[in-house]
Amino acid sequence: MGLMGESARRDRYGMTPEDWRHLDALTDEEIMAAALKDSDNPPLTDEQLAQFRRPALSMKVRLKLRMGRESFSAAYGIPMETLRAWERHQAQPSEVELAYLRLIEREPEMAKTQVAVPAS
Repeated sequence: MGLMGESARRDRYGMTPEDWRHLDALTDEEIMAAALKDSDNPPLTDEQLAQFRRPALSMKVRLKLRMGRESFSAAYGIPMETLRAWERHQAQPSEVELAYLRLIEREPEMAKTQVAVPAS
């Protein structure tokens, strides 16, 4: 098989079925040993892992709809300051706001506001 055929068999992670079989055959200890040998990409520490946060629902919905903050804010009547605070985990949406975000995710056209709302 030529190079063209080989690259066509790669998935979105750049892995071939053979790559996945090789990885699946490794034990956790072998994976950790390989990671520790890679000085350019060491495993994360527990402290580093603790700093990670899941993306806010508002950001996930906005990115799923391929919208910038300003257009999302204007389309759905969510003030920019509120949207930024949610996405930065500086504030949490209320239960009603979470329900609205879920509605936007499921029915984006229906959820758009009919009245112009300032985006500030």
